[in-house]
Amino acid sequence: MTAESAGRLTPASSRRGSLAWRLGLLLGGIVVAVLLVIGLVVNRVVSSGYQSLLATQQQERLQTAADALVDAISRPAPAVRVRAQVQRLATSLGGVVSVLGPNGRVIVAAGRRPSGDLVSLDVPIAADGQQLGTLHGDLPAGVADRGFLRLFNLTLVGAGLLSLIGIVLLALYGTSRLTRPLRTVVDAAHRLGSGDLTARARGGPDGESAELADAFNSMADRLQRSESLQRRAASDMAHDLATPATVLESQLQAMIDGVVPADREQLEAARSAAGALGSVIGQMGELASAESAPLQRRVERVELTQLLAEVARSLEGLARERGVALIVEPAAATSVSLDRDQLARALRNVMTNAAQHTPAGGAVRLSLATTPEAVQLRVTDAGPGIAPEDLPHVFERFYRADRARSAEENGGRLGSGIGLTIARELMNANGGRINVEHTGVAGTTFLIELPRSD
Repeated sequence: MTAESAGRLTPASSRRGSLAWRLGLLLGGIVVAVLLVIGLVVNRVVSSGYQSLLATQQQERLQTAADALVDAISRPAPAVRVRAQVQRLATSLGGVVSVLGPNGRVIVAAGRRPSGDLVSLDVPIAADGQQLGTLHGDLPAGVADRGFLRLFNLTLVGAGLLSLIGIVLLALYGTSRLTRPLRTVVDAAHRLGSGDLTARARGGPDGESAELADAFNSMADRLQRSESLQRRAASDMAHDLATPATVLESQLQAMIDGVVPADREQLEAARSAAGALGSVIGQMGELASAESAPLQRRVERVELTQLLAEVARSLEGLARERGVALIVEPAAATSVSLDRDQLARALRNVMTNAAQHTPAGGAVRLSLATTPEAVQLRVTDAGPGIAPEDLPHVFERFYRADRARSAEENGGRLGSGIGLTIARELMNANGGRINVEHTGVAGTTFLIELPRSD
């Protein structure tokens, strides 16, 4: 990663803000909203309940006063006898208190009308089931509870602020711990992007971050292995290209200088070197062509038994050179719809690989079978098998399972390590699959599955 790209990463993350801060602010906003709703509801409930309590208390006091006025109001000239009592009651309640006769006329009234909202209460003055009058009060609504509600609201706001601060701090701490494993993945990704292929991430205690770290580390392992394979392949390719090129150049220079005669033997040696050079170049071109196989497909109806026989005939020269028998087992005629040339190339690569790993006197077998879901082609060699540690990588480009053995089996020359990769790319392009079905000391079987097109 260049300095310029690193510079671009930092401002972008700064503009967005860290995930921990954003989660903390989000939780803080939710808490504020919840506290506001709870505060409003609690304030309304407490205020309403307290006012109801005050009204009940006022009514009870009026009722007590009304019971005390029964004797005085039942006698003649009740106003003179009840005035002092009504005045004391009005002063106590902070409003206007009136005594009404049975006909609703005011007998006596005392007190001053308060400002603000009022509540009107009526309490009957009765004795022996007979109503003698009514005690009426116009009293202040909420005056007495304002101090209490103000104190209550201040307490509620203070508790809410303390709760908000505590929850936000806990949220920031929690989200920081939650996102710390993500930070390690980001840091490892930056190191990997800067060229440090050994960078790995550490997961957190939760399953998700551990899974993310494992996925990243698996990707980094594959990238490091791919880089190693490509470097090794580049070195091998350079060697494979340099050797025939050097031989070809020395042969031609010797003939030009007259050191050796330009006879058939020398020309054959030069031609062999040129052929080896062209083979390496051709394999690289074949890999590039295989990777674009989906765009080059020419689908046609292919009769497989005929194609298997043609592929086996095309490899008879290699089989004689290796001392290996190619056996195509009999099978019923079966047809599929795909690109004939691409399937033939894939089969040749797999069978060539099988022939190269089969000792002289052994045989490579090619068989065909059908299932309700697919057509199956099997290529079985008589080689020593594939080591367990190499098995997951046999289809990776440039991978060679046993370099010393490969060189020995190929006459001292290393193969390119892309034949099976090409076969896999071609099968994928045609909707098929290729896998190692079995491997052991008795040989290896490659299974190619093709989609049926009945």
